[in-house]
Amino acid sequence: MALIYSHKLASIGDKENLYNLEAKLKEERKHASTTSLYYAGLFLSFTAKYEKAADYINKCLRKDPNYTDAVVLKSWNDMYLDVKMHMSIQDCLELVLSKNDKNVEALLGLAKLKYLMKEHDLSNLMLDKLIIYYPREVVPLIEKLKNEFAMQKWEAVNDTIERVLSLEPTNSEALKIKVFISLCKNSDYIETVDQLNTFFNVLENEETHNAYQFYDTAQIFSKACGRSSTVMSQVFRFAQYASQMYSNNVDYLSEVGYQCILQGKYKDALSFFKAASKIDSNSITALCGLTLCEMYEHGASDQVSQQVELLFEMQGNNKFPILYLLSAQLNSKSPNAISFLSQAIESQLKIASTYPYSLVYLKHLDPEFLLQVFKEYKRHLPKKPFVITSYILYSQEDKNSSTDTCFNVLKAICSACPGLVPALFELAKLKFQFGQPLEGEKLALQIGDLDNTHAGSQVLLTQIFIQLQQFSKAAQCLEMCLSYNFKVRDSAMYHFLNGVILKSFNQPQDALSSFSTSIQILTSKNNSGNKQIDAEFNIIDRATLYFLTIEVQSILGHFGDAGKTMQEAIQEFSYTSEENRLLIARADIALGKGDIDNALDTLNEVKPGQPYYFQAHSKMAHIYLKEKKDRAMFTNCFKEIVTNHPMADAHTMMGDAFMSIHEPVQAAESYDIAFKGNPTNIQLVKKLGNALMKMHEYDKAIQHYENAINLCNDDDLRFEYLELLIKLKQYDKVDSVISSELNQPYNKDKDTPTLTRRIKLLLIQAKSRELKNPTATNTNLILTEAKDLQGAVLKRVEIDSKGDLQEEKEKLSHILCLLAKVKSVKEPMTAANLLSEALIYSPRNPDTLLALSKLYAQMNNPEKCEQTCSVLLNADPNNESAAVMMADLAFRKVDFDTAQRHLSQILSVKPKSCEALAQLIEVQWRRGKLSEVETMMEQARQVMEKREDPEYSYCEGLYSAYLGKVNSALRQLNVARRSARCASGAAKRMVLLCLSQHAHSDTLREDDTRILALRTAEKLLAEVNPSERKGLQALLQLASKQKSNAERVLQELLPSISEEGAHEDPYLILAIANAYNIVKQPTRAKNILKRTISSIPWTPEKADGLEKCWLEVADIQIGSGRTEAAKELLAKVLIHNKSCTAAYQYLGYLTEKDQNYKGAAQNYEQAWIHSAKSDLSIGYKLAYANLKLKKYPECIVVCRHILKVHPEYPKIKKEIFEKAKTNLRT
Repeated sequence: MALIYSHKLASIGDKENLYNLEAKLKEERKHASTTSLYYAGLFLSFTAKYEKAADYINKCLRKDPNYTDAVVLKSWNDMYLDVKMHMSIQDCLELVLSKNDKNVEALLGLAKLKYLMKEHDLSNLMLDKLIIYYPREVVPLIEKLKNEFAMQKWEAVNDTIERVLSLEPTNSEALKIKVFISLCKNSDYIETVDQLNTFFNVLENEETHNAYQFYDTAQIFSKACGRSSTVMSQVFRFAQYASQMYSNNVDYLSEVGYQCILQGKYKDALSFFKAASKIDSNSITALCGLTLCEMYEHGASDQVSQQVELLFEMQGNNKFPILYLLSAQLNSKSPNAISFLSQAIESQLKIASTYPYSLVYLKHLDPEFLLQVFKEYKRHLPKKPFVITSYILYSQEDKNSSTDTCFNVLKAICSACPGLVPALFELAKLKFQFGQPLEGEKLALQIGDLDNTHAGSQVLLTQIFIQLQQFSKAAQCLEMCLSYNFKVRDSAMYHFLNGVILKSFNQPQDALSSFSTSIQILTSKNNSGNKQIDAEFNIIDRATLYFLTIEVQSILGHFGDAGKTMQEAIQEFSYTSEENRLLIARADIALGKGDIDNALDTLNEVKPGQPYYFQAHSKMAHIYLKEKKDRAMFTNCFKEIVTNHPMADAHTMMGDAFMSIHEPVQAAESYDIAFKGNPTNIQLVKKLGNALMKMHEYDKAIQHYENAINLCNDDDLRFEYLELLIKLKQYDKVDSVISSELNQPYNKDKDTPTLTRRIKLLLIQAKSRELKNPTATNTNLILTEAKDLQGAVLKRVEIDSKGDLQEEKEKLSHILCLLAKVKSVKEPMTAANLLSEALIYSPRNPDTLLALSKLYAQMNNPEKCEQTCSVLLNADPNNESAAVMMADLAFRKVDFDTAQRHLSQILSVKPKSCEALAQLIEVQWRRGKLSEVETMMEQARQVMEKREDPEYSYCEGLYSAYLGKVNSALRQLNVARRSARCASGAAKRMVLLCLSQHAHSDTLREDDTRILALRTAEKLLAEVNPSERKGLQALLQLASKQKSNAERVLQELLPSISEEGAHEDPYLILAIANAYNIVKQPTRAKNILKRTISSIPWTPEKADGLEKCWLEVADIQIGSGRTEAAKELLAKVLIHNKSCTAAYQYLGYLTEKDQNYKGAAQNYEQAWIHSAKSDLSIGYKLAYANLKLKKYPECIVVCRHILKVHPEYPKIKKEIFEKAKTNLRT
């Protein structure tokens, strides 16, 4: 039997010998044993003669029904003969396994059956048993590899390939799948060529006479390489080798012919097909090839048409799909063309669907053929524009079945070959043109990841971003496209898109220049532009180009030129589908001349049902709104559009119109109607969600997003939904949703998209937890996992050279910064290392350098802090944060002059920098020169865009507080609470001001003002940074001066004073001291306050609290007669704050006590100036000191000020004012 087969295969002409062999076979068959019958069946099954094999196997089993090997072989043979008999096959195999559960062939057979039934997980379970039993065997691993391949678990596929090749380096199945991954998944043609070359050498050495293996390889990869010339040249070698080995094999010769067609070598192809048809004149494959050559070389003709008809007749019911494509091309102008194309697709997909996803499936799917069918089909789709500059509905046709067919065929190709760039590009364009720009954007970005020099995808992204009105992104993509391929500049489309972008940037003159260049390229007879880019520049885009040119010329007042362009447009577009756009262009000219009524009348000529009715009436609506300020007519125009054409897109347009005039309720109604007609439109989901948010219908918005996610399963929607929950402070729900999502099996895969999705979810979860509890460190593990995963993604991008490497580095840098922020509280050194690592991935990143500077400052390492700030300022000399940081460094060194210089310098460049202004106010206050801030504040006030800017209000509140204007300060700081940056600081200052109002009350009477101040402070505490809250809360409790409250405070605070950080909180120590004073334990109060002098270093954050503690100590020292120690401490206070009124008062008191009235007058005068002359008791003491010094004029000035504010001020008039006047006269 084997000899007969080999004679026929080799086409040996020894007929006598063949006759003798066949006669001998007949004789042997009469007396064959069960063993002979078994091996005959086995041989026939191996040669794919399954029906003949079944006869021999059945005869064998009739002789011996218990022949186990024959039962297993029958199962295998039936599996390939008709897998639909799976129940009987399974029963046979299970019967064998019930007798011997380690029967290798039966286990493999059952696994194979499950594989063919596409039950891949079950198949793998059986194969795992075999792998455990036989760890060094390759066969079970190969079958497992096929299952993993079928499930497209690429990480597992790669792992299994490595495992197979470690056992058998020349395994053809593993090597072929490795080629597939490089070619069809990673789109790495260079790697593919290397691997094909290696595989060819392996086959040449290991499978020298296996022509089918060469032929099969050529068939698979020639159909899935997107006609890449480098890959095709390698694949051609395989087909050529097979045909040379068996030069009389029609299929092998025909395959070489098809390879030549794919390379555009039609004459070479013709010679191979002729050679094949000489061997077998009835070979349909060869005859189809001859017809294709005739068609592609000489075009459609009657001869080709007759050949196709003949081939249809020669075939039975199962026609070659290629014949349907040829019929469609021959009848391209006939309505039957679409029917032929649909049959071509249907028959091709039907053939492939009988196989699990595999290399065999890929060969029968034939992505290259389907792409050719799609390109032919595309000619019959409704025309759509590529440049959409406004909300335009170009056609009002119902959903087109042809469009669905095109989507389905491209999805089938892209699903089978996820890295086939030509198919992805066609699908991206189709998505964009048929109302799915966001899906198109995703695919275009995917193409960029696979091939970062693909200029077409960047042009498409530019077109998408123009439609989405994201012109900055569009400009970036166009620039990137030019960097990939400078020849793009020769295309009309490039200049057209550039003009649209320039127009949006309000550069009409430059836009006009670009539009003119584009028209020139299009109308040039010797058009040498980029034909690849301009191939799909259709009549709609041409019309858009002309009419945008007219619009820009009208804007520039070039009405003569606009008229000429209009005439050219009339000649080109009259009696075409774009004719009505001429009216819109005329309206633009009228509008440019200021003739608004004429423009409206012209637009009104476009009636319902006519092309461009939508554009004309939407333009009318915007003229009513912008030129006539008539909101009613604006909305009425859109209502007319919806009434005449109640389509989903029209309702969406109306919703957009209502949103533009801030009518979210009506917008939501319009979006809802549109949404019901198109519930899977992601853009529409977002628009309706946004409208519900604007209406403050938060529960409805949440429910809307949840329903949409369940329906669409879109990641962008999921992330937007989670951000919405965070915005609504539903942190627990965010945590629950993300935890549930992360635990899903599909989020545990190791492929790059899954890792990227997981990273995003982890970052959102970390953000939510941090907002819920800023002091908690429960984001540590989350961010660590995100860091590790991003590191893995980055390594893959580096190895594969796919995707944006710098973008991935930036992402890792960002995650490292987030992790550093968490670690900075308890592990500052680790945080510094993380930030340093972040700078490796994103060198000289301003935010990272600033965070590192602040961390070094927190770690009390001013040298490294200053060094980092210098690097930042070298990278960005006008970086306000760096300047503020340098000022802060000087501030920490109590070098207020240097700090003032840095801050003044940055404010001269950026007067709006409220961070710098706030710090300058504090620096100038501590320098004792608060009055000099007024100029800077005035400059900032003049450039502020908002009348009530929260950050500027913080600066004003700070200034008012230092001037002693408490009510004004509270009012301004209350506004500052709206700012995320200033909220905590503003709340803290308000609490302190409320406490100071209470402290300066003359009595302990619980009047309304005092109670209100304390209640306000109590409410504000929740907004203060948790790390600063405890001390202020205790001071608030002690405001009542009640002993029970003081005891409670001591009970709560004394245990915590030993905690890390707490012993350095001056407000906490001040609260404990006050509590001791209330419970009459002044010695303990004095002892705990003394800590603040030596053990707590002065920092800007602790400055105010330390100052209060030091003043308390000075007061105690004065009371106990230790005046020198008090003077020393007060001098220390003034070194840190030259505006400290209390310090000057104490020094005045001490010098006055020593009869040193000159010193007393100087100190009281400073106290009087820095209290803004608001504390009249200081004024009294100053007046008295001046009287003693016989400075009568100065004394009188002070007295007059006091009496003006408080005419009945005790004693001053009689004892000081009158005496000074009398003495001055004498």
